[in-house]
Amino acid sequence: MAWLKTLADTYDVYAELAGVDKNNQAVLLPISHSTFNAQIEVTIDQNGNFQRARKLDKGRDAVTVIPVTEDSAARSSGIAPHPLCDKLCYIAGDYTSYTGDNKEKYYEAYMELLRDWTESEYSHPMIEAVYKYLGRRALIQDLIMSKTLEPNDNGIITDQVKIQGLGQTGANVRFIVFGAAMPQEVWKNQELYRKYSEYYRQRAGGKKLCYASGKTASCSDKHPSKIRNSADKAKLISGNDESGFTYRGRFTTKEQAVSVGYDTSQKAHNALRWLLQKQGYTRDESAIVCWMVNRNRQVPDMMKDSINAWHGIDEFDFDFDNLDTYETADITKYDTGKYFAQQFNNAVNGYAGKIRTEDKIAVIALDAATTGRLSVVYYDEMGGDQYINAILNWQQHCKWRRSIKAGNTEESRRRITCECTPSPRDMALAAYGVQRTEWLEAEGKLIRATIMRLLPCITGKKGKIPQDIIRAAVRRASMPQTMGDFIWYNDVLCVTCAMIRFNYERGNMTMDNFLHDNGKDRNVLFGRLLAVYDYMEQRAMYERDENGKVKEGRTTNAKRYWNAYSSRPARTSKTIRENLIAYERKLNDYERKKFEEWIGEIMTQFAESQFDNTALTEMYLPGYYQQMEYMIKSFQKKNSMEDKP
Repeated sequence: MAWLKTLADTYDVYAELAGVDKNNQAVLLPISHSTFNAQIEVTIDQNGNFQRARKLDKGRDAVTVIPVTEDSAARSSGIAPHPLCDKLCYIAGDYTSYTGDNKEKYYEAYMELLRDWTESEYSHPMIEAVYKYLGRRALIQDLIMSKTLEPNDNGIITDQVKIQGLGQTGANVRFIVFGAAMPQEVWKNQELYRKYSEYYRQRAGGKKLCYASGKTASCSDKHPSKIRNSADKAKLISGNDESGFTYRGRFTTKEQAVSVGYDTSQKAHNALRWLLQKQGYTRDESAIVCWMVNRNRQVPDMMKDSINAWHGIDEFDFDFDNLDTYETADITKYDTGKYFAQQFNNAVNGYAGKIRTEDKIAVIALDAATTGRLSVVYYDEMGGDQYINAILNWQQHCKWRRSIKAGNTEESRRRITCECTPSPRDMALAAYGVQRTEWLEAEGKLIRATIMRLLPCITGKKGKIPQDIIRAAVRRASMPQTMGDFIWYNDVLCVTCAMIRFNYERGNMTMDNFLHDNGKDRNVLFGRLLAVYDYMEQRAMYERDENGKVKEGRTTNAKRYWNAYSSRPARTSKTIRENLIAYERKLNDYERKKFEEWIGEIMTQFAESQFDNTALTEMYLPGYYQQMEYMIKSFQKKNSMEDKP
């Protein structure tokens, strides 16, 4: 119940934003309100006279905030009208006449509910106008006259005509009411939100103990859905399965299992829905969000790579829009990666300095338990400084140089190469993904489970990345021939190296000092030797254009024998070396000399007992990467010096 109370407290912090539609951002729903996608918009005047109507296009503009009851918010069958905006069968008094489907009881239930609200002390001129208009039983007639609905030759409306892909008889309708000055959308009126919330609160029944707040309050056994999106029917709390095992076996009634106050439930679910829409990760049927509980402040997103994790934080002073300038600098003058890292670290430190000791941060992860149920698979609370320190530790120690997309807007996003921490999803795909199309893909359930296991590593609750995930990623990286070169190198090899770095003495492995610090490790040496063989064949065989890019390439011997090399390195090394003899003749004198120099340097580091067929550990992959990067930069530097006058 801790997560319910924390979310309810979060709602109270942001309560002033309830119902406010600002800059097309997600709307925090008021209490006793939900949303639906409207297909028809009807405009009337303040006296209840029809003015016009129009069809709505599918998209954000169709999403409409509506008042609801407990029954109508949870309805799947039966008669349970929404109090104001609803389907045609509820609000059209002439529905039966124009469809032949008798829905008179639906209309009567709707009008009775709306009349009760209209006659209460919480009434409003806008709902009085809607009540007057709908009482005339002429809605469908007006919609046909305005050509919003299309009848057949017999004057009957059918579902053969679609609106937003749905049959027109099931269309949702919303209202605009002309006031004294400007037209007012009923779904955007703040006073109407407040009046309905107060009206529905006074209709609450008996009070019980709320398990979440610990207070005696009006409780509800019907809780909101639409948590991940407006079409989501899955619920976090449900007890309607009286014949199954929802609570039977331990309790005789569902109230004994759980009892949650209506206001607490509304606040918690509305806050969670809003946070997920605003800053959450929703993919592969899972939903994860991290937020600051006690005040309105953005926090870095743990579900993104370390560069994009800070996107959208106003106080984070970093110029994303000019990231490409770091990639165009002269490589002979300075290391652009170090310059980038320095600017980024300065921005991170500036943000971290504004976190207060009393700040509280929460993380919640949801997963689809069944078709109609969600489960909380991870929940944690921590202090603001504790979370920031955990994020910084993760981002500083689990990083590797790779190409990513970054930028403040989708239009400005571009690829840059820098040291960054991969996202948890990138790690899951590196371990279990296969390339069938342009990108890596994997079974959704496996990806979700892997991401959930990585969350405690990010928040500092668990020391290292699980070893089975590392092993799976190493196996994928050891099969480069099964995927494209860029995907393998950038999305598998680099991501795997980042995970290895985090587990290697908690991140003390630095990219600059790796070869020096691990110079005599046989796994690293074999990795370096494989890189030399691979790059030697690339230089000998690949035809390049004037910009140095490969025109046409093929799989090298090193990549063809890669998997065997990782299992039997000494024997496979001999095979690869013999296959390279013919290619060496195509190298120029400088290239041949450099490769012989690198091979000689590596071989002298081997002790007599080390050059054997013992299977390699994961450390050979960083060795391969570092040697490859070192060789590429060496040739780039030479070419750059030769081009200078």
